[in-house]
Amino acid sequence: MEFDLSRVLDALPAMVWIALPDGHLELINRRWSEYTGLSLDEAHGWEWQAAINPDDLPTLLERWRSILASGKPGEMDARVRRFDGQYRWVRVRCSPMFDDDGRIVKWCGTVTDVEDFRRAEETLRRRELDFQLIVDSIPVPVAVTMPSGAVEGLNQATLNYFGKTLETLKEWEATDAVHPEDLGRTIAAHNANYEAGRSYDIETRLRRADDVYRWFNVLAMPLRDVDGRILRWFELLIDIDERKRAEAALQAANDRLARASQVASLVELSASIAHEVNQPIAAALANAQAALRWLRRDPPDLAEVREALDDVVKDGTRAGNVIDRIRSLFKNAPPSLENLDITEALSEIVALSRGKALKNGISLQVQLSEGLPTVRGDRIQLQQVMLNLITNAIEAMSDVDDGNRNVRITAGRDDDNVFVSVQDSGPGLTQATLERVFEPFYTTKPTGLGVGLSICRSIIEAHSGALWATNAEKGGAVFSFTVPISAPAKSRKGGPDPVMPSQAPQPLADITS
Repeated sequence: MEFDLSRVLDALPAMVWIALPDGHLELINRRWSEYTGLSLDEAHGWEWQAAINPDDLPTLLERWRSILASGKPGEMDARVRRFDGQYRWVRVRCSPMFDDDGRIVKWCGTVTDVEDFRRAEETLRRRELDFQLIVDSIPVPVAVTMPSGAVEGLNQATLNYFGKTLETLKEWEATDAVHPEDLGRTIAAHNANYEAGRSYDIETRLRRADDVYRWFNVLAMPLRDVDGRILRWFELLIDIDERKRAEAALQAANDRLARASQVASLVELSASIAHEVNQPIAAALANAQAALRWLRRDPPDLAEVREALDDVVKDGTRAGNVIDRIRSLFKNAPPSLENLDITEALSEIVALSRGKALKNGISLQVQLSEGLPTVRGDRIQLQQVMLNLITNAIEAMSDVDDGNRNVRITAGRDDDNVFVSVQDSGPGLTQATLERVFEPFYTTKPTGLGVGLSICRSIIEAHSGALWATNAEKGGAVFSFTVPISAPAKSRKGGPDPVMPSQAPQPLADITS
């Protein structure tokens, strides 16, 4: 019977042993003996302890005795000396064998080498520890989440910012951290990208431990396995609050500069404004004096008086319209989009520029295509652009001979856009100036701020248009811009052929001659 049992044990593909009820080793199989290098005689009874690492033996014996006393299955780990003298971790599992009366008659056990497993487990633990140390050393908040969105890990910077423990933050909802005004769009963007499995970049405000909200750039990236399945999400929270404040301050400064540029342009036109207002006032005065003369006749010529007074009313209305145009340009009002007649808007600015042109001996030549469609835009802002371009063109010819001072203003249609071009007969722009003319604070004028053209480009781009500068073939600079035609006007067929800026048409009107 013992011979047969030994053969059975030797055939098992594991290290197996059998002990008596008191723990004395009775049998070992061939694999156990080959692994430890001990024969049954050398391991019999309690001699097997010679194979155990001395540092692990007390703990192993204590555990083995507690299992014997309990009469229940158990397991224990210890380092065992292999046949080559190397100590390796093994896991010992044992279970009692009972007779018909329920008494323990034997203990059966197996020994499994778990050295490689423990090393891999230790390597993984160290990697996780190293990863955590690396993540904690990152000076910005970092979060690791599961595909379900559940928080798996947070670095120390995250815990410090929110002033919470990992366990507490795992229970947090978005409403606990995200600013109420940003909550809806933040959740929508987060969910959409999580479901699509794509990286995303969100700007949102997050509540700090002291209840102060700060702007963050949340960058999220999925980690996938070899089959493309998402294992985790890594989120990096970059504090951009200072940048946001700087952007707001810069925008405020730009607004102030734009306002200053607008006012400066209008101040330069004070002579033109006075001229525009004086004309209808002088005409009204003349007509009023004529009416008085007709009244002094005997009998009074009431028909002539009525006609003269009608002219006074018309002149007064014309003066009021001039004042209204000036007032609207001075207003610091928010943009007001409307379907705008570009011909009318441009004509008003040309009229305002007439006085400055006359004063500088400059001929304003205007060609406006008939039947131009409306554009969608802010009247005041677009007129500010026109005013700036015309004023710049007039100033560009300060050193040009009197006989060759011309500003040509052209407007026409180009596909789905209306274009406006302002060309002077000055010296033109150098290549360096062409490359930088729209940069903020770049100027070739001794007293210029260098913000006018930059603001003009911002206005035109905000209208989905474009503003650019070139040199004309025969000399002089050309500044042109386009703005899209209003949607209903785009579908209109027929009409006059568009006049392109490159065609350099002959002027239809010279309003200063």
